[in-house]
Amino acid sequence: MHLHHGLWALDLDVDPDVVAPYLTSPFPAYLSFWSALGRHDMIEQIPGKTFVASLARTRSVTTPIADYSIHHLAPELFAGFDGSPAHGYLATPEKALFDSVYIRVPRGARMFFPELWLPDGFDRGSFEQWLDRIRSPRMRTLVSRGLEEVLEQATQRSAE
Repeated sequence: MHLHHGLWALDLDVDPDVVAPYLTSPFPAYLSFWSALGRHDMIEQIPGKTFVASLARTRSVTTPIADYSIHHLAPELFAGFDGSPAHGYLATPEKALFDSVYIRVPRGARMFFPELWLPDGFDRGSFEQWLDRIRSPRMRTLVSRGLEEVLEQATQRSAE
């Protein structure tokens, strides 16, 4: 199956999560933003696109298996994910939330996550390490405020 310019899938049942790094090659990529929040059961909405963080430039890519929204992150912020080539790479819950705020702040977008659930063990303190990596003091302040606003809206999910 032809996926994109120069990219073919031999397995017709290919997992869309595994394809993202191939779309951004030679730059690495991982699922983040609303896609990762959904995978971690932190939001109820199912995103219509697969949201990807990468060192590649920001763009949208349409394939027969999924529509991808690729967002560039600065190299110093490109971390906070787990996975493998066979199963794809996924941001941690904390990094997915950080990334979601980080890309919205420069546009002046309102930080509104109406049904955000924080899983047990969610480490709010980990945001400090990510904030410290933002070079611009203004951007660091805006992201910090955005995270505070989002965390005030969130509900802690208790163990079931």
